[in-house]
Amino acid sequence: MKLSDQKNPIRQFYRVNIHEERAAAYIVRFIPFGLLLVTVCFLALGVYRSSSLLLWITATLNVAMWLWIVSVAVTCILGVRVAQDEISKADGQMCPEPTSDNQPEKQPETEPKGTPEGGRSQDKVRHIIAIPNYKEDKDILQVTLNSLIEARGSKDFIVVLAMEDREGLQGSQKAKELQAAFKDHFAEIILCFHPEGIKEMHLDGSWDPEVKGKASNVKFAVKKVCEDIQERSEYDVLTIIDADVILHPMYFHRINESFAKLKDEGNEEHTCTFWQAPQLPWRNLDESPAVSRVWGYISSLWEFGGVSGLLCGGHHMVFSGYSLPLNLAEQAQCWDGDIIAEDHHAFLKAWFYFVFESRKKEASSNALVRVRPVMLPAKSTSVVSPDGYWATWYERWNQAKRHAQGVAEFSFALLAAWDMLCSLPATSVGPGFLWQLFRVVLKPFMMHIVATLQAVSLAVLTCYWFASGRQIPGCPEQLMLTSTGDTLLCGLAGAWVLTWPIVIPFCFLLVANILMISICFVMPNAEKEKPKVASIWHSEDGGVKPWESWMLGPFQGSQHFKVLCIVVFEVLVCLGPIMAVYGVGVEILAYWNVMVRGNHFEYISAPKASKMDYGSMAIAQEAISKKAHTGGKQLASEENATSPEKTPEIP
Repeated sequence: MKLSDQKNPIRQFYRVNIHEERAAAYIVRFIPFGLLLVTVCFLALGVYRSSSLLLWITATLNVAMWLWIVSVAVTCILGVRVAQDEISKADGQMCPEPTSDNQPEKQPETEPKGTPEGGRSQDKVRHIIAIPNYKEDKDILQVTLNSLIEARGSKDFIVVLAMEDREGLQGSQKAKELQAAFKDHFAEIILCFHPEGIKEMHLDGSWDPEVKGKASNVKFAVKKVCEDIQERSEYDVLTIIDADVILHPMYFHRINESFAKLKDEGNEEHTCTFWQAPQLPWRNLDESPAVSRVWGYISSLWEFGGVSGLLCGGHHMVFSGYSLPLNLAEQAQCWDGDIIAEDHHAFLKAWFYFVFESRKKEASSNALVRVRPVMLPAKSTSVVSPDGYWATWYERWNQAKRHAQGVAEFSFALLAAWDMLCSLPATSVGPGFLWQLFRVVLKPFMMHIVATLQAVSLAVLTCYWFASGRQIPGCPEQLMLTSTGDTLLCGLAGAWVLTWPIVIPFCFLLVANILMISICFVMPNAEKEKPKVASIWHSEDGGVKPWESWMLGPFQGSQHFKVLCIVVFEVLVCLGPIMAVYGVGVEILAYWNVMVRGNHFEYISAPKASKMDYGSMAIAQEAISKKAHTGGKQLASEENATSPEKTPEIP
């Protein structure tokens, strides 16, 4: 591989784009579909020529997926216990109400030390929260804003309502009404309207029109924030959340603590850190159809397990709602206008940017962009169409296609890595750095490539097994301890028991999801009677309405029992058929789309439940009422918020 001369400027490899008009860009776009094509060809060769080849391919992919899923599930289960302790600790730290509306809550002395004197206080983090949205129900945004009021230090927050100009007068009016209703609860509410017709310029001089979606919206909003807000400092932290995300009231305080610790250590890691809370899409668990809940089981396992893995040195990328230094967001230009998976792209681009800057300054490679966990789960909603049950299946299909388009970030990572290795001097690329690079590229590869190839290979083996009279040539009909040779290979491929590659992962999936829902949703809601912990976040229990039949005996009226029944049934019965279409099918379509069109894709926002009376949402509305009229004070008792009509009136 040819390395660049150090006398020549290093190419800005973090700014590469898979839509560039050069051979490398076309090749990386082809790779996902090419890997599928090569795998299918070898599987066909195994079917018609050599069953050993078929077994080797299937066994390799089975083992890779088995190890990955089981390891993620184990860290997820352990992480849920950590989250339980963290929730209990955070609840104990939630401060009582201030003595007056004009007196802010006392902040713990955990902020960075040695800050300069004069001007705006530099001794604590300032949070800028951007909420990108398009045609979101006003009630959903209202609940989200009220949940931010409950956060410690919310009076100092700058909230950005990142709207879309194409929403028209209705969107503009909605934004202004929300701004008027909540302006007294935050330091500032900025309205931002992303216009149409913006071009995304590439390094090679080519350009593409922006893709209508979250990435282009966030890119425009962050640019406006950087231009508009006053007295910028390195203590400004940007948080991106979707319109339906409810953060724990102590989430931002945990970031303050982490930021202060990193700053005091003096190794600049506070400038290259993302913060991520595990996000669970079960605010509307009870009313969501199986197609939405099944995706939640898979997504939550990956995200909760991935975030939990960070506690023991694992690698993870941010997802949906996350925080990062505003300076890093601006300097790395984390979001491009012509991409779909804005969260993964933001992390990857920031990671390569920091490598670029450190190599340009000939700095040490030890400090790289990384994600740090905040073990206070964020709560969001699953897809529920207002047009009915079966309409939700169609809307979920659109969402699944959008999520699968994230495979383009694997292509982006490959292109950026290629340009980086071609640009950097060989002396700056050591084994430790290459290991970190491998982990960065491996994550999207496992998520979008290996999972699909394993499903395809197991499907081919299953069909071959049926066609061969329910026996694979060369494999014993049953497991025998005295067997040698190909017995192990046949076993790893699933030749005797085709279900073994999925039985154990399914068991872990069951346990992990039952624990996540019970500990993060049902149990916190049971604590809402305590004045200290009365909040919208705690009230969100998924709207699980327990069965009241006397025939259930001791399980009558138990939310935990209903959760157990729902998860067991849908994982054992519904998950396989649904994910065959909404998982494997959409990924294959995404491979083709990335190869042919790149990230050019019709971004269709998923409808979320906006009913304000499901499950705990009625309780949340009561909390909203009291919060709005007391300037963000903690609720003294549930009796002080009894009527949804007390919600802040939107003009």
